[in-house]
Amino acid sequence: MKHKHPPSLVRRLDQLHRSAGALFGVFLFVIFFTGCWSLGSDALRLWGNTVPLSGELLPLEQLLALQPSATMIQLPEQHNPVITFCQSMGRCELSYSAINGELVVLDSPTMWLVTLHKNLFMGFPGRIFISLFGFALVVLLITGLVIQRRRIATMLHLPRTTHLKVWLHDLHSWLGLWCYPWLVLFAFTGALSGLGALGTVSLGERAAPDNPHIIMKALMGEFEPLTTPVPVAESSIIAAVSTLQQTVPSFLPQTLFKQGDTWVIGGVRNGQLSTSNFEQYQFDSKHRQLVAVRDSAQQGSWTRAFIAIQPLHYGQYQWLPKISDTLSYLHFIAGMSGLILVSVGLAMWCWKRMHSLAARFIVGCCGGLLLSACVLLAVMPWFTALLPIHFFMVWGIACIASLLCKNAQLSLMVSLFLSAILLLFAFIASYLFGSLPFSRINLVLLCGGLGLLFILFGCRKLSCTAKRARSEYERSITK
Repeated sequence: MKHKHPPSLVRRLDQLHRSAGALFGVFLFVIFFTGCWSLGSDALRLWGNTVPLSGELLPLEQLLALQPSATMIQLPEQHNPVITFCQSMGRCELSYSAINGELVVLDSPTMWLVTLHKNLFMGFPGRIFISLFGFALVVLLITGLVIQRRRIATMLHLPRTTHLKVWLHDLHSWLGLWCYPWLVLFAFTGALSGLGALGTVSLGERAAPDNPHIIMKALMGEFEPLTTPVPVAESSIIAAVSTLQQTVPSFLPQTLFKQGDTWVIGGVRNGQLSTSNFEQYQFDSKHRQLVAVRDSAQQGSWTRAFIAIQPLHYGQYQWLPKISDTLSYLHFIAGMSGLILVSVGLAMWCWKRMHSLAARFIVGCCGGLLLSACVLLAVMPWFTALLPIHFFMVWGIACIASLLCKNAQLSLMVSLFLSAILLLFAFIASYLFGSLPFSRINLVLLCGGLGLLFILFGCRKLSCTAKRARSEYERSITK
């Protein structure tokens, strides 16, 4: 009687990788898709409001005069030429283009997917729920690396095109290996951003139930008085910002916050990984002096690690001004690669289950999200009364249609084709009939539409390729 040998550790990890991918893949697809959308949300919002995405900024004095009573101001930047006025933290109601002064609607339809990425429209509990999938991604990354540990050299070769499933398998491995550092970054910072917020809120409620915000203030640190206050020519905040840029050229102002006669100027420092909440200067308008500074370099290592989570996760590289644009593009490309990685993994899992309910559900959820986002881009310039329910209705209808269709492959092809047509329509409508010059959003629409058509017809061609003689390795993949 033959005894069956227990499966090896690698085989067990391979099974875990497949099972975890099938279980969490749809959620990871939604997170990666909305995350990539969030990285371009500032440009999408400007494009949706038909205001320029780039150009020469108006003088700061002219911009501040648009809302002189505002107590909190988010200053414009080159990649996001918008000035936003707030009455308090989280209450930002008015935003204007820093190029032509036109009003920019903050709550535009393009921001719905940003909210979906942050908290699933469920507020703080949704934010915690989303962060848990960072750990799911960690499990997939660890098991995937163990499975591919002997095939790392394959990352130097392009995926083979002998057969569709061989190509999908190679592409999945190739993307996973090339983007591994970025994927680890996304996983850990995504998980820690939600859990860090939960820990801060929980600690605040326990340590100071009457004033829970005191914990965040403690993390931010106290203002340290300047040894020699810096005199400012005038009592205006514009003069203070100008003086600060001259005396501390490595500091990039991003926010202004008024507290009585005192203004707080927040920003980032060249070469210092932080945010405007932790890098600030105090300006005493009554005495016309810069009097104090808050510097995260004075914080402990654990606090600085906590501070670094947000800019690393959201691709905020303004603290490296010389290469910030390059890193931002790499961040976006890595996010798109992660999205394709998850998509290919789900496609391989559904390969032998095309007629199963699970495969149809996966295609409906993922393809439906893609289709509803493309519908949003296509109709947004023409219909101004859109509501979030309309977006979710399109998504739900696409999902139901996929469940009713007996062939998941057919549903996927239809979703890809319709999404490609909608993206190309949005590009043509924006470029030919819009008032804005050619922008990076037009480029993404064009490349997205053509890319989906390439995937659609390329997959059809590969799937029709004759099964000629292949190596044992290829046979083990496709059998």
